[in-house]
Amino acid sequence: MYDVNAMLMGLLALFQAHTLAFLLVGFFLGFFVGAIPGFNDANIMAILLPFTLLMEPVVAIVCMAAIYAGAQAAGSIPAILMNIPGTPGNAATTLEGYPMSKGGRSGYALGLSLGASSIGALLGAVLTLIFAPVLGVFALRFGPAEMFMVAVLGLTVVSTLSAESMSKGLLVVGFGILISLIGSDAMTAFPRGTYGIPFLYDGMPLIPVLLGLFGFSELLLLLGKKTISSEQGDSSKVWGEMLSGLKKGISQKINLVRSSVLGFFVGVIPGAGATIGSFLAYGQARQWSKTPQKFGTGHPEGLVATDSANNATATGAMVPMLTLGLPGSASTLVMLAALVLHGVRPGPQFFSNFQVEAYTILFSLFLASLLIGVLGVILCRAAQRVVFIPTSLLVPIVTVLVFTGAFAWRFQAFDILLMIVFGLLGVLLRTYRYPVPALMLAIILGPMLESNYLRATRIGGLESLIASPISMTLMAMIIVSLLAPVIVSLSRRVRKTA
Repeated sequence: MYDVNAMLMGLLALFQAHTLAFLLVGFFLGFFVGAIPGFNDANIMAILLPFTLLMEPVVAIVCMAAIYAGAQAAGSIPAILMNIPGTPGNAATTLEGYPMSKGGRSGYALGLSLGASSIGALLGAVLTLIFAPVLGVFALRFGPAEMFMVAVLGLTVVSTLSAESMSKGLLVVGFGILISLIGSDAMTAFPRGTYGIPFLYDGMPLIPVLLGLFGFSELLLLLGKKTISSEQGDSSKVWGEMLSGLKKGISQKINLVRSSVLGFFVGVIPGAGATIGSFLAYGQARQWSKTPQKFGTGHPEGLVATDSANNATATGAMVPMLTLGLPGSASTLVMLAALVLHGVRPGPQFFSNFQVEAYTILFSLFLASLLIGVLGVILCRAAQRVVFIPTSLLVPIVTVLVFTGAFAWRFQAFDILLMIVFGLLGVLLRTYRYPVPALMLAIILGPMLESNYLRATRIGGLESLIASPISMTLMAMIIVSLLAPVIVSLSRRVRKTA
């Protein structure tokens, strides 16, 4: 199953001068695109797809993998600096990263993010290298009932997203699920809640909603401020702050390993995605933290958990794509197309028929994860200054990017209007202190929750939801996730009285 000769040939193919050159180009390109709100790696990979036909298969695949890794890490930059996630998977990063930026610790936050992203991607690459040949078969066992439980598990973290009131979080989640039901019915294709608007028949478009709730709403709230950060800080200490954050992120070993492993296995599940992985990791980090009351105020533990899980999930998503031919995201879909165009067909026999290509891809992810920590610090140094730019200059520039990003998703002017509506909704929610990330999570998981529930119950009835060992295990995890805060609180009381 593990061919040492194939591994060595994969390393040899990777460490060719022209292959490494394209890996660096791909990483820089992915990092740059990932840092632009509204644009992501899937956009640039789709644009570059025809040009990859001019490359050797291995070089094209390595370049795509580097773009993928770079963009996943860079998506945290606008999330930390401007409260605008670069990708949906970075939505959880705003919970702790942006409060740090507003408090004058943007350099420290970026360092934490880079350290966590690098280790998360690195652990994900190692786990992929070890488990990819065998996990493909396991991933096939996730049917509608299991995927429904995965979605429910994702929604249980809403109890950690609202420090003030769990009822507010649950109310927002219910509202988000209602919004996610807009569009054609999953079974009958009957339009629901569209009011005759054809642009909503395919459901609520994710990117305009994301840019509205996080990006446009934040720009509106910034209008009354001079800069994002209220504390200018000492620019000469930025390098020190970033390196300090990098070391702090790497030093949280238990949090890193727990979040990365959780994110990786979420990524292995076809269709689960980095959003679920990062929110689950954030919820678990808060539930088992010694200082859960600090979450939401710029706590390093939360940022390390989300960014390590996000990057590990992205790496784990490569497993079903390579071993089953099942892309879990738009990015892996484009990568799948690139592989097929070059005659490399993913599937159950992938590690038997294309061993060299397989290990070249996995080793390229390993190398790209190292670049996140090394080159990311240099690239983030310039980006960090954005929090000190006067809003009179920053807001118009970012507004153009946000509007362009919303339009570029489907090239529909309607999406710009939709983004504005959700931007106003985001301002309203923040004004009354309702958790915006909980709403975004519910909108993302709503279609997954509905479609898998309908399929599971029509095939085997309600009892099928907890019939399989995987479903029962997920149900146990849901119960533990809900009871963990109570258990931790009781254990602390016992220690104090002892």
